[in-house]
Amino acid sequence: MKKTKPTGRILDMTQGKPLKLLLTFALPLFLGNILQQFYNLADTSIAGHLLGDAALAQIGATSALYSLLTNFAFGLNNGLALTVSRSFGAGDQKEMKRSVCWMVTLAAVSALVMTVCFLLLRRPLLRVMQTPDDVLEGALSYLTVILAGIPLTMAYNLESALLQSMGNSVTPLCFLLFSSFLNVGLDFFFIGNPLNLGVQGAAAATVLSQGISAALGGFYILKNYPEIRFGKEEWKVPRKFVSEMFWTGLSMALMSAIYNLGSVILQSSINALGSVYIAAQVGGRKLAELFYVPGIALGTSAATFSSQNYGAGKHSRIAKGAKSGIFMYFCWWLVALAFVIFLAPAAVRFITGSSNPEVIANGALYLRIGIPMIPPMAVLVILRNILQGMRRPGMPLFCSCLELIGKTVFAVWLVPVFGYPAVCVCEPVTWVICCAVIAVAVFRIRGEFVDEIGETKN
Repeated sequence: MKKTKPTGRILDMTQGKPLKLLLTFALPLFLGNILQQFYNLADTSIAGHLLGDAALAQIGATSALYSLLTNFAFGLNNGLALTVSRSFGAGDQKEMKRSVCWMVTLAAVSALVMTVCFLLLRRPLLRVMQTPDDVLEGALSYLTVILAGIPLTMAYNLESALLQSMGNSVTPLCFLLFSSFLNVGLDFFFIGNPLNLGVQGAAAATVLSQGISAALGGFYILKNYPEIRFGKEEWKVPRKFVSEMFWTGLSMALMSAIYNLGSVILQSSINALGSVYIAAQVGGRKLAELFYVPGIALGTSAATFSSQNYGAGKHSRIAKGAKSGIFMYFCWWLVALAFVIFLAPAAVRFITGSSNPEVIANGALYLRIGIPMIPPMAVLVILRNILQGMRRPGMPLFCSCLELIGKTVFAVWLVPVFGYPAVCVCEPVTWVICCAVIAVAVFRIRGEFVDEIGETKN
């Protein structure tokens, strides 16, 4: 197979300047992540306005579990897609078809197992999460619909990850736009007149919009990517191939889920501090997440860039890509830093709608401690994804476990003693520790950043 040249729907990241390639690929992802943040706020707002506070509490009671599931699915598909990226970078069409075949197979089996297990355990899980009795049944009805739709959610994420693995980050953005607007429209239709389905309607809108987008995405891929269509032959692969592919996907899935689990544990300690600090955390965290969005986009870009060049044997380009990704994140950090210095209190006041000086002061404190510490987090995110693309999932997963341990230590021992300031320094401390660990790991394998096919000029 000849090397595929970049077109409007394929970006070969083994040729050209790494900085330009990463920026081209990351920009649509960045816009998509911003859109996702806006959509989440809009979806919650619609449910709150149409159904009231009780229904909003029923949906909110399941949010931590739903985030765990979606992050797990997102990570699994991105991990499985790395094998596709490597075969694409190597120009091996046979290997790419096999990779796509088993990416679909492993994702489908995982979706089935997750659906059955979580449906059976949904009530005990809500009890473990200390869901209040007055919202339990409503939360259970909402969660049942969401869990039944896991296969559609998995298919939707799989198609995005598959397209991104071949350098196409624009089409997933288009499908995300379509899905988001469709979801908002269906919210009004299912929640309000004429159906009045309540919280179940909100869940149905989410699942159905993703299902329709998945169906359209599948049609688009089949029509425009004949080179990845697979048949019976692609099922015949060595067991080692399937095992390595599965563990790569699972490591990224666990990396995403473990981070989210740590945030849930930390949130429990914030809840114990009282309503003032909960409100401050909502304002500070929502604003901070807007500045963390580029990390998600650049991390995905770095993983795709790394895996394509690793497959092509152009290992020296991976180091250049890592430097370019860190440089871009650093530029964004300067913007975030300026925002926090001049606008933090006003922004917290706008997001929370609060005039309480304690809420505003603590929300601004969260930003003023966290945002200046973005650089170690940027290095951690880029290097973690670079290693995933190089078939080295162990250290990224270890760092995610360190983050979970760090947040647990703060939540259980430090926040109760030192209060909200301990919440503010929790993530920056874990970023510094994990950044140092992963930097040492990369330094120890520096010999792998040498081309297998000779030094490249690109």
